[in-house]
Amino acid sequence: MEYQTLNLLFRCNKEFSHEPIRRHELSDTECMICSYIYSHENCSQDDVSAALKTDKTTVGKALASLEKKKCVIRTQDKADKRIKRLFLTDVGHEKIAELLEIHNNWLREIMTCLSSEEQKRFENYCERLLAAAEELENVR
Repeated sequence: MEYQTLNLLFRCNKEFSHEPIRRHELSDTECMICSYIYSHENCSQDDVSAALKTDKTTVGKALASLEKKKCVIRTQDKADKRIKRLFLTDVGHEKIAELLEIHNNWLREIMTCLSSEEQKRFENYCERLLAAAEELENVR
């Protein structure tokens, strides 16, 4: 597979989801961060930065914006006062649940060109590629 093919697939998804994300008054980065927190409540800013491979400053600015939009709250960790734990508010949960459904519907729709068996293999291949990419990142 050529990198360009994979890149075009990502760009198609981004174009498809651009308008719904804007309708929810979020940036792509804010949406990504909220999606991560949605699946990893009680995480820290460092956790988000590492998992999304995004600069800590970028994550910090996005979190400040998300707090103003009443999507995220930060609470102080009880054991380590330097750490802020992240949680989605009800507003944040509602927005991200809708956006995740849009992304999942898009993925389901484009995968209809594959048989059930091909879909399972594709998911397995993606998991293996992600694991290999993360391993390569750890080597650097």
